[in-house]
Amino acid sequence: MCMKTLMPAHGIYAFLVGFAITCASIQLSHSADANTTSAGLSAAANAPASPVEDETFIHHPPPHFLSNGEISALFGKLQDLYPQLATKYSIGKTVKGREMYALALTARYNDDKNGDLLRPMVKLTANIHGDEALGRQMVLFLAEYLTLNYVNVPEVQRLLNNTEIHILPSCNPDGFAEAKEGNCESLPNYVGRTNAAGVDLNRDFPDRLENQQTIQLRSHTRQPETAAIINWVLSKPFVLSANFHGGAIVASYPYDNSIAHRECCEESLTPDDRIFKLMAHTYANNHPIMRKGHNCNDTFTDGITNGANWYELNGGMQDFNYAFTNCFELTIELSCCKFPTAASLPTEWARNKRSLLQLLQLAHIGIKGLITDASGYPINDASIVVSGLEDKPMRTTQRGEYWRLLTPGIYNVQALAFGYQPSEPKQVHVTNENSEALRLDFTLSPLETNYDGNFRKVKVERSKASTNDDDFLTPTKFEHHNFTAMEKFIRNIAESYPSITRLYSIGQSVQHRDLWVMEIFATPGQHIPGVPEFKYVANMHGNEVVGKEMLLLLTKYMCERYGVDERITKLVNTTRMHFLYSMNPDGYEISHEGDKTSGNGRENANHIDLNRNFPDQYGTDKYNAVTEPEVAAVMNWTLSIPFVLSANLHGGSLVANYPYDDNENDFSDPIARLRIATNVGRKINPTEENDLFKHLALVYSEAHPSMHLGNPCPSFKHEIFPQGIVNGAQWYSVTGGMQDWNYVRAGVLELTLELGCDKFPMTDELPKYWHDNREPLLKFIEQVHYGVHGTVRSSIGTAIAGAVVMLDGAKHASFSGVYGDYWKLALPGRHNITIIADGFAPYREEIEIPEDTHEMRLDVILMRDDPQHWSSANDFRIIENVVKTRYHSNPEIRQRLAEFETRHGQIATFGYAESEFGIYYNSIKLTSDIGEPEESKYKILILSSFFDTTSPLGREITMNVARHVLEGYKIRDTGTLNMLQRSVLYLLPLTDNFEVIFKMYNRNNSICDPELGNELADRMLSPESEKKRDLLLQFLESERFDLMLTFTAGSSELIYPKGEPVIEKFAHIIKDSEFNAPPLQCPTTSTRSLHHAATERLTNLLYKMYNIPLFSLGLSCCRMPVQSNIASVWRTNINKIKNFLRLIETGIVGVVHNDKSEPLREAFIRLIDHKHVYNVTRNAARFQIILPAGEYALEISASGYESTVKRVTVTPHQINNLGVVQLNAYALLTGVSEIHRLGGGDSGYIDNTGSATSLTAQTATISGFVLDIGNHPVKHAKVSVIAPHTREYLRNFTDSLGAYSIRGVPLGEITLKVEAPRHEGTQRAVHVESGAVRGVIFRLKVDEHVWGMPRLLFILFASIVIIVAMILFFLCVQFLLARRHRADKRYYSFSLLPQKGKELFEDDGEDGETELFRSPIKNGMSIQPYFDEHIEHGRSDDDDDDDFDNDFNEDSGEDIVMLDKRNQL
Repeated sequence: MCMKTLMPAHGIYAFLVGFAITCASIQLSHSADANTTSAGLSAAANAPASPVEDETFIHHPPPHFLSNGEISALFGKLQDLYPQLATKYSIGKTVKGREMYALALTARYNDDKNGDLLRPMVKLTANIHGDEALGRQMVLFLAEYLTLNYVNVPEVQRLLNNTEIHILPSCNPDGFAEAKEGNCESLPNYVGRTNAAGVDLNRDFPDRLENQQTIQLRSHTRQPETAAIINWVLSKPFVLSANFHGGAIVASYPYDNSIAHRECCEESLTPDDRIFKLMAHTYANNHPIMRKGHNCNDTFTDGITNGANWYELNGGMQDFNYAFTNCFELTIELSCCKFPTAASLPTEWARNKRSLLQLLQLAHIGIKGLITDASGYPINDASIVVSGLEDKPMRTTQRGEYWRLLTPGIYNVQALAFGYQPSEPKQVHVTNENSEALRLDFTLSPLETNYDGNFRKVKVERSKASTNDDDFLTPTKFEHHNFTAMEKFIRNIAESYPSITRLYSIGQSVQHRDLWVMEIFATPGQHIPGVPEFKYVANMHGNEVVGKEMLLLLTKYMCERYGVDERITKLVNTTRMHFLYSMNPDGYEISHEGDKTSGNGRENANHIDLNRNFPDQYGTDKYNAVTEPEVAAVMNWTLSIPFVLSANLHGGSLVANYPYDDNENDFSDPIARLRIATNVGRKINPTEENDLFKHLALVYSEAHPSMHLGNPCPSFKHEIFPQGIVNGAQWYSVTGGMQDWNYVRAGVLELTLELGCDKFPMTDELPKYWHDNREPLLKFIEQVHYGVHGTVRSSIGTAIAGAVVMLDGAKHASFSGVYGDYWKLALPGRHNITIIADGFAPYREEIEIPEDTHEMRLDVILMRDDPQHWSSANDFRIIENVVKTRYHSNPEIRQRLAEFETRHGQIATFGYAESEFGIYYNSIKLTSDIGEPEESKYKILILSSFFDTTSPLGREITMNVARHVLEGYKIRDTGTLNMLQRSVLYLLPLTDNFEVIFKMYNRNNSICDPELGNELADRMLSPESEKKRDLLLQFLESERFDLMLTFTAGSSELIYPKGEPVIEKFAHIIKDSEFNAPPLQCPTTSTRSLHHAATERLTNLLYKMYNIPLFSLGLSCCRMPVQSNIASVWRTNINKIKNFLRLIETGIVGVVHNDKSEPLREAFIRLIDHKHVYNVTRNAARFQIILPAGEYALEISASGYESTVKRVTVTPHQINNLGVVQLNAYALLTGVSEIHRLGGGDSGYIDNTGSATSLTAQTATISGFVLDIGNHPVKHAKVSVIAPHTREYLRNFTDSLGAYSIRGVPLGEITLKVEAPRHEGTQRAVHVESGAVRGVIFRLKVDEHVWGMPRLLFILFASIVIIVAMILFFLCVQFLLARRHRADKRYYSFSLLPQKGKELFEDDGEDGETELFRSPIKNGMSIQPYFDEHIEHGRSDDDDDDDFDNDFNEDSGEDIVMLDKRNQL
């Protein structure tokens, strides 16, 4: 009976399908007991020898491309008709809310829940580019074909009985809806190709070449379609896959990109290249067009290509499947036309049907099996490693299943699993001649369970292998390794132990040497949840080489003893270790053996000490202002891996050094940075976890034979370290050190270990160094397991990355990784642990770490917090700031600001159109007692952003600040009231170009970083005048702000003026927050780099020009994140903004009066040892200075008054009132006074009238200041006494404050002259009586003259002179060239030669000759013969090469003959 008669009777057909499945299940259930019975049942179940295929679906209904709704209906129909074959489901939704429908096809068995055990899963996806539609319809035809022909086509029945096939016809339904049938190329702006957000989904997947942080950051902007596919792929153990495209006809296989990132034409092959080529050939060879390889103006050999060799593609789905899962995927291009007409569908189905069926059958090649424990329970996430393919192990499923596609051959296969002993390798011969993969099961035995004991008590018995005295299993040579030798050594290790090592480079040095790192772990290559990360860094100073050699030896020791030594095996199985052998390979190359204390090779090739080049919590100087490439590489590496513990190996002393390495004032104290041979006794600066750090230092010191004795080195005999440990700052200050950066910035606990007194010891000393340090090195690594660890998950089981983990109220935090796992080192005992994550309620618990095991596991489940609850606790319950956040338009911003003034008129003023500034800038001013004098208040400005593209986010945060302050005032919050009483807060939410930027966002709300030219920051830095820019600069200058905050994006960094200790401390206070989030690791782009550089330039500009300390707070990676994320940005940064506003709570105030109790309005205050100068207010002469806590010396000065210095101690959150500071006036005399001559008869000096005056011993001192018209001090001005004339030249120069003092000035009338660079000189007469004359002030005008001419006239004159000089120079050059050209031409002189023969002509002349040619000989010219040949004779070296040699030679050629008419015929 043909199928057409069965089709109307759906119930009968369903019955037949069920009957066939039942027969197949019986066949499978008996196959294990009797192969003959299985064969008989299989034959009974098979259809006739020549089955009739049902392909009526091709023409009925007429062929067309199904819409998303029609796909849903089709899948629903197939599920209803064939419930035991088909299952419809959705993997997610698109940007526009369309469902992404999928269909699962397999024969299910109701009587056996494990009937599908070891049944491989295959997936077919299409239409990831919405306008590439042919593949979409091909997989739909395949779904209908398989279901309709299951009963009567044996091939289909075998396929569905043994394979689970998932079909996703459209990865991009939104794009398909926009595409146009018949368009062979993409529409303008790629409409239809991309999704509704304008994103190419085949560039949106995690990429194998990206680090984990980049992948995590990209996940925040990942498209919903991509996220749905990723979750789908990760949730099912797919073995094989194909992704169908259009625009070419070829089968492409991974990889799609390469490490070199070339655009094309360079293959990037996977370890499984043979499998992928087999898959590609299988499809292409069964396709009549593809196998030819010449289609669509492209040529592909045999119709296949490597993706990267075709063109480079990053973030593709094909590579994601292979790199991140067990799935092998091809990208198959089906047609030259992306969206062909529906009329071509029957033809295309005929071309692709056989290829599709053959490709699906490849899921059954290679090997498969189960991995179980000794009790028969499946082992999840075990690894199957095949010899020759170690770089791509397969992972088992929850049921212990694995599938490994292999080409024919003989392989050794091994099973590995955490907590189990590795299996013995099994040799297997793969032929792929069977209908199913070869079955190969493994049973693993558990390792010793007592892993958590005291590592110090581990005792190793070495009975399996003989050892030498150095505890190595193979002969080991102790020698120093230069870079080439080191590379060879570690490459040999990596090649010898590939299963437990991974060699990789984190960057390059200045001279382009790789910074090699070796990873040692049971399964290297990726972070494993629950396994701590550890690192050693050596050779940071190139001439300190012991650490480098110790790490090389330790690497060899651990690799050799893995699997032999119980302790080493356990360490490698449970710890992921990273060894950076040489951080400064360039310095090593110029160092020399035998160096004990020198600095030769210490620095890198740029002559920078790398251990002074890291960002420091206390400041910036010339040593860390510019980051060296080695330091940048180490910082990026450290931030990319969740390291828990670290050590930096040095030489030159013998001590374990722990943080902190410097004190807060060490940047201004160069003496503190010197290592002086005195007792260690500087100020200690411990961390909050000082006891833990001391314990870690003691672990190393006490395990070392001599370090714990604390004996000094010969060169520093007074350096005594009790117990062999020391706090870094107490020893000597290291500013910009790596140790502190690890702890403060990366959250890694790091020690600096000094391994010996000699920096570069002799080779024969290395064995002793190894014996002394081997055990300490191992014990220190083991400390990474001590403390509390676990996972942080949500209530639905989702891992929470970036959760903050703190102990005992300490602000130093650790963070959970991408898998939610965390490690927090701690000493045994009771602790209070706090775990906080954005969007979740805080978790707090008291824990106790046992004394015996030193560690405990704590898995935490966080509950989603109520935004209103968080708002009540942190934001005065302002719901608008955290619920349904969005970007507001310019009219909405102005309306809100006006509402603020209307509702809170007593503290708020909306500055709109009240002045010229208000016309261009919308602002609101918040302060108590509006309208009252503001002289006694600090002025604070919060500007949304200096970048128009960041301003939409920045102004939303600015508006949140306004609402926060207003609500705090409304509920009478004490902190808010105090702030408003002490300060005037200006808020400027800029509105420039918002409409343009918001249109970009609406077109693609995942754009992240909109780009716009000529932003406000660019205009601010430009010298060209522009109205809005000038108004803002005038506003900043007139208001004299004490503090300023603005917002940026691209990182979470806080940018501020560098090099000023006070501002460095402010920055530290702002960033210090209980709810600190992990630092953002944002991908670097050119635009972000430009914005960062512009922000730094603008920060320095405002500080130098207007004395405004500007702080720029990085809010997020994206300049314009999606609107719903504004709440998260606000929650993450609110505490930093609060800290900024609280800066005004600490400082000093006072007023400056003269001795008559009058305000000195020109007074100024300078912090001694600091750059900043503070002016008093213009009315009451009040000074109010915001200062962080500490001790300061203030110099208070005023023109014409004696300066005074006051020492003050500023305490946190208090204002120190100095009251009235009184300055006494100088005795200032001006004008021409009567001259009082000194008595006596000796001619000492001549007065102004020319009279002789005697010189006595009576002299005086005269002092004062030299200022410019703007009252700024003039440095290096020369002040001299020009009259009366004395035997000595009396003069002096001004200092940085413009002050001068001249001693030995004669009494009476004198004349002072002042000269200063770029200023007009002046002079004045002063009457000197006795003692000292103080306060003689000179004010100089800027000299606009150059060489006595006005500057403009000089420029014009100089330009003319330069032009004339250039013209004259040009003419001279031309004249010389012309003259030389003439000199180069030879001048020949012609003359008559004597005639020796018979005359040719006769005439009446005396000589019988007729002169045919007039002789050119001039008077005085010598007559010489002319010869055709020129023979050059010897000449002196001074002769010119072109001189002509006229020496006569009779044999030198023919004469010029004069004709004689007598010889005429």
